[in-house]
Amino acid sequence: MLIDVVMPQLGESVIEGTVVKWLVKPGDAVAKDQALLEISTDKVDAEIPSPVAGVVAGLVAKEGEVVPIKAVIARIETEAPAASPSIVPPVAPAETTGWDEAHEGMPSWISRKGEAAPPIPPAPQHVQAVPGGDGRPSFFPAPASGARLRITPVVARMAAEHALDLSKMTGTGIDGRVTKADVERFLAEESAEMPAEPTVPVHAAPPAQVAPAGLASDDQVIPFSPIRKKIAERMVRSKQTSPHVHAVAEIDMHRIMAFRDARKAEGTTLTVLPFVLAAAVRALAEFPALNAWVVGESLVLKKAVHLGVAVETERGLMVPVVRDAQTLSLAEISRTVDELAARAREKKITPDELNGGTFSVSNPGPRGNLFGTPIINQPQVGILRMGQIVKRPVVAEVEGADSIVIRPMMYLVLGYDHRVVDGVTGNGFLFRVREILEQGLTS
Repeated sequence: MLIDVVMPQLGESVIEGTVVKWLVKPGDAVAKDQALLEISTDKVDAEIPSPVAGVVAGLVAKEGEVVPIKAVIARIETEAPAASPSIVPPVAPAETTGWDEAHEGMPSWISRKGEAAPPIPPAPQHVQAVPGGDGRPSFFPAPASGARLRITPVVARMAAEHALDLSKMTGTGIDGRVTKADVERFLAEESAEMPAEPTVPVHAAPPAQVAPAGLASDDQVIPFSPIRKKIAERMVRSKQTSPHVHAVAEIDMHRIMAFRDARKAEGTTLTVLPFVLAAAVRALAEFPALNAWVVGESLVLKKAVHLGVAVETERGLMVPVVRDAQTLSLAEISRTVDELAARAREKKITPDELNGGTFSVSNPGPRGNLFGTPIINQPQVGILRMGQIVKRPVVAEVEGADSIVIRPMMYLVLGYDHRVVDGVTGNGFLFRVREILEQGLTS
């Protein structure tokens, strides 16, 4: 039997993936759950396992190709292999993207040969903004029969940034969805029609890169990985979008460090990061303007605190999200952060675990530096960056008198979006975080 392997949907908002590298070739015998290829999405890289044991009959998708979810990427023959298997040419989506829920016991990325996909509905005639399942604004067709076709947060953000009417676009994605490529093409066409000094669209492809003069024969040229391209794109966009302001606080951490030492003696190891996260959660309750998103020309105050925690991995910086942090204890925050960081480094994190953050914290670790100026994670409006804890002589009041004492000190930097957060609010929030940490945080 010939089994189609299709592009999986790694997260609710993911509609496509890039084939990074094939790990097998036509004619190879593969075991069930053996890795077939590496793929990359907007947020995460993953290896796709074989759903069955058999022989690779053909590879449909090429390395570097962007493939929509549930489109066929390979075929596996579970019986005797056909003679001289070869690369299988791509087939029409209507013949490859179908899925019948009657295929019990098979993973969602398997379909059977010959099944037709459901017809793609016409492009929506009207759209309206409504909150998505995670609170992120999404755009849907105005329901004519109660049905709604959701688009991705990326497209929703681009529509909000450019004040676009999505009804003017024809969607080419799954089920007629308007995709990022559709929006970019619309912007390019709209720009080309402008009579005076047409400008290059913000999301247009950059010109071909020319190697700079002075490259030596032994210089190593490392192309950006898909995830590195996404990181670069988002960092540049954040700096272009938000006027960043940074404020710095110096914090006496001796009470926090004393509590950690006491718990360590009892057999429990805690890092400093959970204390900063817990302090940020408490301060955000008093300064809700920092727990927010900017959507178009509106500020969306978020009720739940979903903390993004920057984690360095071998593939680059990732920001998994601690959901509903306002409901968690210090120990629960610590445990959740450890689990998410481990999943990110083991390539097991899902896109849904990286989306929906309302405020972020960056921690360079014990071998960091005194302080740094972080970049805001759009569409959020604030981010904290921890510095290295260093013992220094400071002036402190001891028994009613000023004295010079040795204390573990840490700089904490707040970056905020000056479009919506003024200095009084930003400085007030940072001062409150400092107060909470210096008073000691034990739960």
